[in-house]
Amino acid sequence: MTSDPVELTKAIKAACDIVAVVGSYLTLKPAGATYKGLCPFHDDHRPSLDVDPRRQRYRCWACGAHGDVFQFVMAMEKVDFREARAILARRAGIPLEETPNSGPASQRRRWLDALQWAQQQYHECLRESELAETARKYLGERGLHGGTIRDFGLGYAPLVGEWLLQQARRDRLDPALLVEIGLLLPRHEHAGWFDRFRDRIMFPIRDPRGQTIAFGGRILPQSPLANRAPKYYNSAETPLFSKGEVLYGLDRARAAAVAAGYLTIVEGYTDVLMAHQCGFAQTVATMGTALTPKHLSLIRRIVPKVILVFDADAGGLTGVDRALELFLTHDVEVTIATLPTGLDPCDLLVQPEGTSVFAQALASASDALEFKLQRLLQQHDTTTVEGTRRVLDAILQIMAVVPEQASPQLRLKMELMLNRLAHRLHLRNETVWDRWEQLRRQRSSLGSRTVPVTTPVTATVPSPPPARTDPLVAAEKQLVEILLADPALVPQACATWPAEAMRHPRLRRILAELYAIYQAGGVPDLDALRERLLDRPELYEDACRLQLVGQYMQQRQQWLGRVLRRLQELHAATERQSLKEQLAAADAEQAAQLLRRLQETQRGQSCSQN
Repeated sequence: MTSDPVELTKAIKAACDIVAVVGSYLTLKPAGATYKGLCPFHDDHRPSLDVDPRRQRYRCWACGAHGDVFQFVMAMEKVDFREARAILARRAGIPLEETPNSGPASQRRRWLDALQWAQQQYHECLRESELAETARKYLGERGLHGGTIRDFGLGYAPLVGEWLLQQARRDRLDPALLVEIGLLLPRHEHAGWFDRFRDRIMFPIRDPRGQTIAFGGRILPQSPLANRAPKYYNSAETPLFSKGEVLYGLDRARAAAVAAGYLTIVEGYTDVLMAHQCGFAQTVATMGTALTPKHLSLIRRIVPKVILVFDADAGGLTGVDRALELFLTHDVEVTIATLPTGLDPCDLLVQPEGTSVFAQALASASDALEFKLQRLLQQHDTTTVEGTRRVLDAILQIMAVVPEQASPQLRLKMELMLNRLAHRLHLRNETVWDRWEQLRRQRSSLGSRTVPVTTPVTATVPSPPPARTDPLVAAEKQLVEILLADPALVPQACATWPAEAMRHPRLRRILAELYAIYQAGGVPDLDALRERLLDRPELYEDACRLQLVGQYMQQRQQWLGRVLRRLQELHAATERQSLKEQLAAADAEQAAQLLRRLQETQRGQSCSQN
């Protein structure tokens, strides 16, 4: 593999088709010559992201996000270019000699490597160690097969308090790194560390791309620690892991979810494993939290629908109101399925008829409004005025959370739901709408009292009109747009217009780097420019936007000739104006010199026009 970083970047880009890379993060559908999907960079309610396989670029027509495969990974993973290149190189199987030694990107890589190392240690322990005999027996009793255990990378953390620490010392891994990712804890009474997870089945928590970012641990039922430790115990939150943003098993469930058109969400790790083992591979779980807006934002980029699976007892229905609120405020279809009382999915699926019962529960799932309404109708007598009022207010209090400036899709959903509610309760539509508006006003009034009285009055001052564009800077911008769109024209520009003559500092730096690449024998394109602007990523973003404009120009060589002449004219005019101003304040000798220079610029201008 070449050691030239520009050639290496181009090789990685050629090996990583942008459609495949973007498609690993969100669902894309063919749309003519391109692919479309929901943009992950804003609250997109219709497919606004356009991925062009011919140009290997993406662009959102709503928020303006655009770029190549590296910029997409940088934005999604929140890393710099070097780390994005390393991620894509690993994806393509291309070895990298260059490894960043410091900074957030390097730290993130060290954490991921350490977590992957720990996952392997726990997994090997479960499969091979005598210490894990009880753990293997427990998993067998739960009905989990060896293939499922391997697919999900399950492991075991022994009861021994320094087992993982000993493995780290054996492999010369810095214990401080394992403290950072929450696998070791420092001893307070004296120097040293001890294992955070002990006598637990270890469930690797992975991001959508399959990288281990945390662990969940389930205490063994017979453990001596069972009476003084929580049953389930997750890793501490880190920059890699936030339980309100992660869905367990999503990396394994994604393809099946796209095929099915929905995700099934359960509550436990073993529920996910058993569901996949029994053919319900579209199943994931939350990390011990209710479904959050960030979860839905992630889901909506993959499928338009989720089915929440609840136990039929009261404890299993605590998330219904939250589900209804999310259904009302997000452009996702949220439905609810219930299982027989006292059975979680894992317990149900191991029964002889469990798979058919589970499948029927999914098939008969009802939307969140209908589910909530049915529960309320069972609790209150709607043949009475008071019972009807209680049911109506219980639902409208939740529906009042919908903002007034909701999207057209959400407003339509709200209208349909209010009309359905009126029909089910045998009330006039106007009555239901009036009560909903009343509750919204009450909620808005309560919210308004929490607004600080120090709101700056300058917010209402109109902004000044935009400054007029400097003609010289406008011409400089056109020059750079043309050259970025057509690097073959750089030699012509380099021979005619020096970079030092550029007035705008950002455009000057971009042009100077393009010239330097050309003079060094390279191709002055965006890939080469990126290597020279690693210290100024905002300038590279400018260059990408300028290239996008330049690509829409036709007959760019003729455009270039006109722009270069325009730049010379404007530069000469500026110089003449400066000489005239100096001439007015000069003595006789200085005036003669300035006059000669002024005449030379005028003759030069005449020659250029001819």
